[in-house]
Amino acid sequence: MKKRMFDHEEQRFSIRKYSCGAASVLIGCVLFMGGQTVLADEQATTGTVPEAAQVGTVNKTQNTIESTDVSSQSAATQKETTVTTTAPTSSSADKAVSVATETTPSQTTTVDAATQTEDETTNSSVDATTDTATPSTTVKVEKSPVEKEAGKEEADVAKLMDKTQPAQQARLAESKVTQSVPSLPSQGYYTYTKRTEVKNEPKASAALQFYVNAGDRVFYDQVLIADGYQWLSYRSYSGVRRYAAINKLIQSEPQQPAKQTPSSTGTFPSRGRYIFSGTTEVKNEAKLSAPTQFTFNRGDSVNYDKVLENDGYQWISYVSYSGMRRYAAVTKLAQPAPQRPAQSQVTGTIHIENKTSQGFDVVVTNVSSTKGVKTVMLPVWSSQGGQDDIIWYDAAKQNDGTYKLSVDIRRHKNNYGDYNVHMYYVQSDGSLQGVTGTTTKVEEPKYSVTGTIHIENKTSQGFDVVVTDVSSTKGVKTVKLPVWSSQGGQDDIIWYDAAKQNDGTYKLSVDIRRHKNNRGEYNIHMYYVQSDGSLQGVTGTTTKVEEPKYSVTGTINIQNKTSQGFDVLITNVSDSNGISRVKVPIWTDKDGQDDIIWYDATKQSDGNYKVSVNVDKHKGERGTYNIHLYYIESNGKVRGVSGTKTSVAEPSSAREIIPSQGVYTFKKEVEVKNSPAMAAKTEFTFAKGERIRYDKVLDADHHQWISYVSYSGTRRYIPIATLTNEGTPKHVQVTGTIHIENKTSQGFDVVVTNVSSTKGVKTVKLPVWSSQGGQDDIIWYDAAKQTDGTYKLSVDIRRHKNNRGEYNIHMYYVQSDGSLQGVTGTTTKVEGSQTGAKEVQYNGSYYFIQGKYDEIVVANKKHPMAANYNPGENLTAKAAFLRLRNDMIAKGYNVGYAYSGFRTYDYQKVLYQNYVNKDGQAAADRYSARPGYSEHQTGLVFDLTDKAGNLLEDTAASNWLKNNAHRYGFVVRYQPGKEASTGYMPEAWHIRYIGKEADEVYHSGLSLEEYYGFEGGDYASSVTSSKPTTPSPQTPAIPAQGVYRFTKRSSIKAEARMSAPELAYYDAGQSVTYDKVLNADGATWISYIAFSGKRRYIAIA
Repeated sequence: MKKRMFDHEEQRFSIRKYSCGAASVLIGCVLFMGGQTVLADEQATTGTVPEAAQVGTVNKTQNTIESTDVSSQSAATQKETTVTTTAPTSSSADKAVSVATETTPSQTTTVDAATQTEDETTNSSVDATTDTATPSTTVKVEKSPVEKEAGKEEADVAKLMDKTQPAQQARLAESKVTQSVPSLPSQGYYTYTKRTEVKNEPKASAALQFYVNAGDRVFYDQVLIADGYQWLSYRSYSGVRRYAAINKLIQSEPQQPAKQTPSSTGTFPSRGRYIFSGTTEVKNEAKLSAPTQFTFNRGDSVNYDKVLENDGYQWISYVSYSGMRRYAAVTKLAQPAPQRPAQSQVTGTIHIENKTSQGFDVVVTNVSSTKGVKTVMLPVWSSQGGQDDIIWYDAAKQNDGTYKLSVDIRRHKNNYGDYNVHMYYVQSDGSLQGVTGTTTKVEEPKYSVTGTIHIENKTSQGFDVVVTDVSSTKGVKTVKLPVWSSQGGQDDIIWYDAAKQNDGTYKLSVDIRRHKNNRGEYNIHMYYVQSDGSLQGVTGTTTKVEEPKYSVTGTINIQNKTSQGFDVLITNVSDSNGISRVKVPIWTDKDGQDDIIWYDATKQSDGNYKVSVNVDKHKGERGTYNIHLYYIESNGKVRGVSGTKTSVAEPSSAREIIPSQGVYTFKKEVEVKNSPAMAAKTEFTFAKGERIRYDKVLDADHHQWISYVSYSGTRRYIPIATLTNEGTPKHVQVTGTIHIENKTSQGFDVVVTNVSSTKGVKTVKLPVWSSQGGQDDIIWYDAAKQTDGTYKLSVDIRRHKNNRGEYNIHMYYVQSDGSLQGVTGTTTKVEGSQTGAKEVQYNGSYYFIQGKYDEIVVANKKHPMAANYNPGENLTAKAAFLRLRNDMIAKGYNVGYAYSGFRTYDYQKVLYQNYVNKDGQAAADRYSARPGYSEHQTGLVFDLTDKAGNLLEDTAASNWLKNNAHRYGFVVRYQPGKEASTGYMPEAWHIRYIGKEADEVYHSGLSLEEYYGFEGGDYASSVTSSKPTTPSPQTPAIPAQGVYRFTKRSSIKAEARMSAPELAYYDAGQSVTYDKVLNADGATWISYIAFSGKRRYIAIA
């Protein structure tokens, strides 16, 4: 195949070997170029034309004569011929059309008929005006011997044209200048003979893009003449079309073209432009008997796309603008001459695109054959080893009519170098027709490796290494970074694996503690472990770790001074050597340092440190106190920082020592006022023994006052002591401060600082509830003590019905004697729209919500599935379950291989009914789902068994499962204490597959209903009372908890007994949040926990 591409040698012929020959080509050119253009069905030329036929007008400066290349044989087997066209003179047909009279030199282009494509023929068509005196311009190609022989035929052709069209008046005007250029095929390889500019337009003035040098080679697909140059053109790999001027046009003396004579045979191109020599009828069929639709007059012209013979005439045919195919009889056939066998005429162009070191794409355009094309076959082989890697590919037809093939060199023994691409058509008659061929080159890839080391975040303790631009032509499996200091050789070298980041970079944090705490110069080298396992060195750098500059800061602040002590707050704490502890030695001026105590200050959430000093720990002494500050540094050294003094005053004999807020029991009858002034009006009085919760203690008007806000919203003041020494500070018995931190739309953290009570603190309790719906979402949390002495609680609004808006946080201490002491309270706001439960959607088979990572199927007593929903076991869930089960067995737990997985609707129906028959429906509903409500129908649930085949209840195995199921994507679905939300009693064996989010569900401690916020609990029908209760005046119909608004004055009591003393009261219009409703002593009572921690009762009916 390499020596001879095609075996069909009968295809080798020149134009003059046809019976039509050069005469036909020349007649077609004259017909195309001479006369006016007629566009049918658009504009009539005379009043007698029944259907409009538009006659094209000639441009004021030139008349474009279009011609179409109808023969597209192989360039290697076809002879070249020079075609010259002349512009016609004005005729009587000019009366029917608008013709420009301005004369302009016309131009005639001599082309290579053997290689010119249809598009190129159009681009190089001749422009001419109707002025017969205007000379023509001919672009000449250097004649080969074949061309000289073809030139002899031109005279004969002209005579034939005169006989065929005696009315044709067309003439070519002589040109003043003749231009000649070397002949080139329309496409192929070109080797540059000199340094040549490459541009994006065929203009001498166009911008230079780059140069090519002499000896460079390019595959071009177009040859054109423009701006006084011959250009070749190709499309670059970037998709941009490039142009290179290879020859300047040579000026020579004008030459008189040979006169053309119409052919007497009536033979002309199969498509082109035809000028009518007389009135001609136009029909819708190629039959003389067919009705005449309209006529063309002499001088009119039309573009046709078919030539056929029928009914004793030769016809031309075209498709009109209306879409109708028209026929016109142009020549009467004298006697049908014997026809030579039709030769197959084929076209096709091969383009090589997307070349890489691994292959290339072959795109075939302009595919046609007169015998039709069934398949485009592309034999491809490399130039190595003969044709031992040849593959005959079938190219795939694309939507745009082109054909495409992607060649992968792995199918050609991974050979590099020249590749041969030939093209054949399997024609409609089954014959194989060779078309064309080309070559391309696959370059061997050049090995390359890149990578850049950046040193960032340098401190005296280390630095970060960031690697960018990571690549290797062999692939990169691991980025290794050996790091060592320049001290002691490489005795501290560590080979690190850098961690890949989301942005494709790699990162390593270096801590000098892993390098013997050496400072100074550090060496960082980089290696790639490549895909083939080889280790490739890439680059290296150095950086310097400086010795730290020593600095130490710290400020002592004295706060909350009373006669019982004071607080020491240390701010601006820092030490460049690091701080492990903050020590505060404190002593009085009396008797030397016999009462000195070295306190460990407690770190606060804001980074400050605090010590609370009580004089009782310093022999009860008052007066001057010394406070010094020391840091125990990270290296163990003790560093002195600062010091100060403060004084503790003697207490006042008249002042009562009480907390800043709490409950006060009156020792005598007292007056209640609306301002802390003895002259203020007395609103009412409290009797001896009565109690009130206060939230303020203050000194005013020579008295000690307590203050509270009444239920009416009015602040009240009560004097409890007459002061003799107003400057004496008050003593605090209980302290505590609430801080709200880390607020998001999903919750907040509560941090409690300064926790103390003279009775000791066992537990810090934090009741939390939203302001929606009374206290129906209240939860009494136990705050967790932190290592710094503070207490912390994280509040998740999913545990509070997903309510947003205002939240209430109160604080109580369970003291060492077991008493509950109210301390303080605050509010905070959770921003965000109030959405309540997450939106649950239904798709016709099951309910679902969108989780953080995946869609979550919802199946509980409020969300059933369709009876025909039958997904089977989820393959991902089952694979995860088998890993979990097998791991438990391998660890020695009492777990068997048997399990219960997917259940159909019908299977669950039978199973549930058996339980109902055995235990009754009420009992069965607690541990078995009704048909359509079972999670087993989702295919995401599995029940584990023990080795005996019973449902898994083994304590050790159940505990492991509860704490590890999330590692496999599961949660234990029904846990103790969650029946109200899940609707089912605990099942240690029942696990539900969630996927990635299972880890977050597990750590939240919530059920799926609580975590995702969708509705759970019992079946809707089971909570509907068969007969609604009619409320009566004796039994108010109110919820079991909520907010109650009083309609009259109502007494607050410590017991649900009518004879119990009144502690306080609510006026009509006031309200309270209650958590209980009960009947006692002939009355209905609401009850709540007061701020003091005591339960209160109010009779409402």
